[in-house]
Amino acid sequence: MPYTMEEEAVVRGLLRLYLERDSVDQVVRERYRTFQQDLKQGTLCRSDYQWAEMALRFLKPYWWQAHEDQRALENALLKTRILAGKE
Repeated sequence: MPYTMEEEAVVRGLLRLYLERDSVDQVVRERYRTFQQDLKQGTLCRSDYQWAEMALRFLKPYWWQAHEDQRALENALLKTRILAGKE
């Protein structure tokens, strides 16, 4: 049960917006790039989803009400939680 195209776009877009900044720690940016590459190739594993869940949950207070679709982000976070919990 991978991400739908919409969920993938939401997750990719949100993480790109916040994690490609120079102010983000280099280790986090590298992990994000690995996640993006695995997402693009369709090779995400449980640890990728767990990392994405932590990143999305950490960034949740920063979601911009006026610029981001809150419902789509909540749905993507819920799906990520489900995927992170699968064995």
